[in-house]
Amino acid sequence: MNLSKTSSSGIAKLFAHVVQDLLQKTTGKKFHISTTIMQIPNIKLSGDISAFVTYYGDYNGLMVFNFEGPAALEVVRSMLSGMGLGEEDLPKNHTSDEVRNNVGEFTNQAIGKIRSTIQLKYDIAAKANIPAVVPITVPLSITMETKGHTEMECIRIVFTTEQNNRFHMELAMEPMSWHSLHEATGGGI
Repeated sequence: MNLSKTSSSGIAKLFAHVVQDLLQKTTGKKFHISTTIMQIPNIKLSGDISAFVTYYGDYNGLMVFNFEGPAALEVVRSMLSGMGLGEEDLPKNHTSDEVRNNVGEFTNQAIGKIRSTIQLKYDIAAKANIPAVVPITVPLSITMETKGHTEMECIRIVFTTEQNNRFHMELAMEPMSWHSLHEATGGGI
């Protein structure tokens, strides 16, 4: 990724690829990222299980994962199988506490890996709260306020599992365009 002009959509791609890599490494399965990043009017908690986490610091935002039951169950079962658990020890239903707990753990790992990747690539940092995981019965809109920005850029990215289950990552980010200080000044500081 060329830092000379990195926008919110460029950062969203980084989020997506880090999540895909994390899923594939922890499960041993393939996960497809849609070729389209969708700009959406707001962020919602939807599906059967949602996990969300805020990040704040040099850059700020909100990351949400929305899962229908079959997608959450497939992802969690694949993660636990990848850790060596046998079939008899895997959750059988998406409503189990084990599925919700592991969706939360996955979300925590994802935001941690995303933050460290951004810090290594761009030399900027953010902290994150502990993710919250909630079972959903009706969609809920969620917003975040940040210093000086009243309108967040909202983006949805679709992931597809090997069994063709889909889940969404939604991001609310401050409008941003990142530029390299070195490229802007023609070299070092």
